[in-house]
Amino acid sequence: MKSQLVAQEALLFAVIETLNPEYLKTLRLRFELRAEEAKTEVLNSMATDELYERLLEHLEKYSKTISNSD
Repeated sequence: MKSQLVAQEALLFAVIETLNPEYLKTLRLRFELRAEEAKTEVLNSMATDELYERLLEHLEKYSKTISNSD
């Protein structure tokens, strides 16, 4: 399996290296744009996870407060 991935990666690099300069420039721009989008998605996901974690903590505290007041 790993050797297949390495072979596919090598093939991709070989194809990319044979692109004419204009296509290569376009590919780089698209890659950079997609990389920024992916980074934004990951950061948003991490922030959302953090918010959910905090919300759960507050809900637990609230539940304990409510059960202690009974």
